[in-house]
Amino acid sequence: MNQKDLHSVLKNHLKEQSEKWSHFIYSKEQGFYQGFDKIGIIGSRSTEKRFDEYNIGSLFSKNKNVLDIGSNCGFVSLYTSEFVKNVIGVEINPFLVKISNETKVFLEIKNVKFICSAFEEYKTEEKFDIVYSFANDSTIDSNTTLNFDEYIDKIKKLLKDDGILIFEGQAIDSMISEQFEQKFNFLKLNFDVLERRKISSEYPVNVPMRDFLILKKLNVA
Repeated sequence: MNQKDLHSVLKNHLKEQSEKWSHFIYSKEQGFYQGFDKIGIIGSRSTEKRFDEYNIGSLFSKNKNVLDIGSNCGFVSLYTSEFVKNVIGVEINPFLVKISNETKVFLEIKNVKFICSAFEEYKTEEKFDIVYSFANDSTIDSNTTLNFDEYIDKIKKLLKDDGILIFEGQAIDSMISEQFEQKFNFLKLNFDVLERRKISSEYPVNVPMRDFLILKKLNVA
């Protein structure tokens, strides 16, 4: 399969999603929410550009495992795979999981596994060195049932001692600063704050910046 054939297959999955997925579809007009230069996919948010701005490469090593919550079409997980031991992407939308797996096979990536599940239902005995929560602590598609405290508590249980949570805020958090501050105050009770800054965001267009945190799990005796 060449790249043109891959694009055709992935776009067929998007078409199937439009016809069969009854929930809100992110970036429906653009097609792909995540972009991936490596395979020539232009999305609403370029994966490579995001990681340039995240500037988290120093956290990666070949002995670390990563959990990507709400992995969308998998491009963030697949990008990360080059720098770590393994990645698990958890995504509720089966059509996005199909896109993820098609791309994984095309790129011949062996150290990523995609699981079609709500985060609430995801169960594992594995503990992770790094957890990504990129605008996934709540969603506008009515598929999130955990409140913020419950969501963070589950992440804590999935992290190794001294594990790292990389947290990107919701679009709404940038518009309602008090809402993010409430979340931040709760996070400070559970994590050491290694970094807090703003990052640019191309989607949605009315939210040019998002809050971004790098947090280290607190181990309370």
